Amino acid sequence: MVRDLGLAGLPNARDLGGYRTVDGREVRQGVLFRADAPVRATEDDLKSLAALNCMQVIDLRGAQEIEMFGMVTWGVPREHLPVSDAAQEIVGLIRESSVHAAEAERLMISMYRGFVSQEPARAQFAIALHRITTNSPLLFHCTAGKDRTGWLSAIVLTALGVDRETVMADYLLTNERFTTGRGAVGRGHLLKALSELVADVNDVLPVLDARPAYLQAAFDEVDACYGTFEDFLKQGLNTDVDRMREVLLK
Repeated sequence: MVRDLGLAGLPNARDLGGYRTVDGREVRQGVLFRADAPVRATEDDLKSLAALNCMQVIDLRGAQEIEMFGMVTWGVPREHLPVSDAAQEIVGLIRESSVHAAEAERLMISMYRGFVSQEPARAQFAIALHRITTNSPLLFHCTAGKDRTGWLSAIVLTALGVDRETVMADYLLTNERFTTGRGAVGRGHLLKALSELVADVNDVLPVLDARPAYLQAAFDEVDACYGTFEDFLKQGLNTDVDRMREVLLK
């Protein structure tokens, strides 16, 4: 079972370890962590993060997001690997009343396809994968720990040999993290704030949710562009899969 890090200000922070691979191995715990941005971390959260003994933190947010939401560190080297966040642009379009829920969902699907087809995005994910094989224990995050973090997690778990159903379930855990317990409070505040900016808050839900169609769109783009996930890892991301399995599996 995936271990929730139990951080008050980071409801989506969790250990990526504990999953079984199709060949019977297990992803190590305490080596790789995924999270939402630590901007709301409490003092106790920062102590818990420090106790993870990470060698590096990877921040996948864009510069505009960092300027808007801020940056928090806890004495661990941070590397900024910005992946374009079309979700922010979609929210902007919704605010202008030019995009509604169905179109927002389509644009989100397009963003996920871009994680695969767009070379600048692939380049950042490739660097992140290299850091995972060389600088673990490591934590990576974006803003909500949902889209860019979700796709990077899916790449890693798939490369390690975790089955697609389990990979999808890990991705969808984000919804649970933000609709129950401490995550629901933050989501409620966000929805309240957005309700003052948009005509219909339901139009924003496609941007806030993790939906199966989004992650599937990225996998479909892999098939369309590379034929197999193995070729995507080798040709699209230049990933040393053997080294990754050595570091992350037991």
